[in-house]
Amino acid sequence: QPAHNTDLPKLGLMTSLPMQWSEGGIEAAISSDAAPHPAYARLAESYDIIPIDDLTTLDLSSFPMLLLAQPRALSPEEFTRLDAWVRRGGQLLVLADPALQWGSLYSIGDKRRPLFTSLLSPLFSHWGIELVLPITEKAPLVEVDIDGRQIRTQTLGAWQVTGDDANASCVIEESYVVADCRIGKGRVLLVADADFLDAAYWQGQGLRSVVGGDTFDNMTWVQALLSVLRADDENRRDFLGE
Repeated sequence: QPAHNTDLPKLGLMTSLPMQWSEGGIEAAISSDAAPHPAYARLAESYDIIPIDDLTTLDLSSFPMLLLAQPRALSPEEFTRLDAWVRRGGQLLVLADPALQWGSLYSIGDKRRPLFTSLLSPLFSHWGIELVLPITEKAPLVEVDIDGRQIRTQTLGAWQVTGDDANASCVIEESYVVADCRIGKGRVLLVADADFLDAAYWQGQGLRSVVGGDTFDNMTWVQALLSVLRADDENRRDFLGE
């Protein structure tokens, strides 16, 4: 576990993706050239990342923000605690992929492999929203403009509101890829994709990489989403005098 930088804002991370540790077991994790995934390293420049394994044993009150990136299946108790944390003012970014294309050393069916599809449907339904996968003949590579940023990924999902729109807690953005939910005193931003974190989509050869930038704006986008939640939390605390 790397030393924490207490000067940076704290960000709890729960994920089934090999972000902090690479796949390959203990030998790969302790090798001299072991390094976190580029997306993890990029986020660690701005946040003190605290990996999370179990929400039932965690003091969620010590976390102003959480990032769930294609996390494992949660227990009913974890769903309940997470929902209550948001309603008390928690800020949550969820990357939920309906058909993950992230490469893995492990074969399909191996429990060590990242989850192929998001298993957070009970929570989404509770918030009046549903994650869907548009039907296509194959899993296409897509390049899309979202909030003025060029994003490259694969098999984008979409959000749709369920039930009575007038009572819905979530607003679907124009692209259908992002949903903005006000849950109690908290806020949740949901993205219908997790593949875009994979460096294969945003690094590599290209005009922009020649001048030292990323080929696509994937990481700039996730940083912007986190910044929105952070600013919202600071504004709420100022209003409440916390």
